[in-house]
Amino acid sequence: MPMNVLVVDDDPIIRKLLKFSLKELGHQVLLAEHGKEALELLDENRSVELVVSDWMMPGMNGIDLCRRIRGLERPHYIHVVLLTARQTRDDFLEAMEAGADDFLSKPLDTTTLRARLRAAERITRLQGDLRRNNELLSNANHKLTQAYEQLRADMEAAAKLQKSLLPQPFCRIGDVQFATALFPSASVSGDVYNYFELSDGSVAMYAIDVAGHGARAALMSVTLSRVLTAESFVDASAHARMPDAIVTELNQKFQATYPNLDYFTMIGAILTPARTMRFCQAGHPHPIIVPGDPDKAPFLVGSGGFPVALMDDVNFYCSEISLSQGDRMLLHSDGITECTAPDGELYGEERFRMLLAKHRRAPLESLMDIIRTVLVDWQESDEFRDDVSILAFEILK
Repeated sequence: MPMNVLVVDDDPIIRKLLKFSLKELGHQVLLAEHGKEALELLDENRSVELVVSDWMMPGMNGIDLCRRIRGLERPHYIHVVLLTARQTRDDFLEAMEAGADDFLSKPLDTTTLRARLRAAERITRLQGDLRRNNELLSNANHKLTQAYEQLRADMEAAAKLQKSLLPQPFCRIGDVQFATALFPSASVSGDVYNYFELSDGSVAMYAIDVAGHGARAALMSVTLSRVLTAESFVDASAHARMPDAIVTELNQKFQATYPNLDYFTMIGAILTPARTMRFCQAGHPHPIIVPGDPDKAPFLVGSGGFPVALMDDVNFYCSEISLSQGDRMLLHSDGITECTAPDGELYGEERFRMLLAKHRRAPLESLMDIIRTVLVDWQESDEFRDDVSILAFEILK
């Protein structure tokens, strides 16, 4: 590969010899008699890749020129070869410390000269390839940084949008106090929940956990939150629908297709004015009842059920339980029971029930913070590996 070469020597015969040899090898050649002229030519010709300079010159010698070259700002590396009759170890060390890359001994041997120039050509070519690769890598890193910043901004916007779709963390509807909490594993979450007061005095609610994490799960959860409105829980006569019918409709509408097996677990429920709780459990963790009677332990309800959107011929069933004043009910994702300690042990249902029994007198608003603190302590980290969501309510009277 042809190079742009600058020859620096106060001896005109050496300059002509070097020019002839370099031209014969196909290189472009500039000539300078001394170091000052060499620097001027380097300033005018920024494409010079190789400098062949005599060591001993009047004024600025080859060592000083080499140091000046290394101080120049260039987008590419300049290979420097020094011509010298010196042979001592200290001489070579001094030249290398100044930044010299190679040496040619005087008197010049044309065969050796050509071999060294070809070596310099290969090194310069490799340096050029490295420089171009570094530029490509730098450009790629810049684009990746821009893409990451855009993605981060998009995820933050998506998180704000998703949060806006959730109900108020604490709300009272008639004689029922609600409290909710979401501790996502990422900016956005696959968990979603909501509750609505219906025109017949019932309260509809749901809790959903989309399989997976991140943006894909979040998109599904947002879609489901748009589908599950207050209107979807009532029939044409404005009466509350049975929750199993709602879950069956979702299963038909959101059937997963290979290879994207996007499914979700959920609980859909209706709390009637008579304090009867009708709910359909579809693969979601069992709801927990915390009785108002302090002598009664928290217990699980529900029949388990199959996740939504995996199979189109699944039958979903409705369960029913009567609630009394002071009773609490919690719908939660498996991010609680499957919260993992550093040694691999799961938090589990039993510990969770014991926690709820211990803090059964705590206000629901405080209970959400208590649960988060306990889970953070259990896993010894405030970053959750799975989304944690809670929808809880208490019958006040």
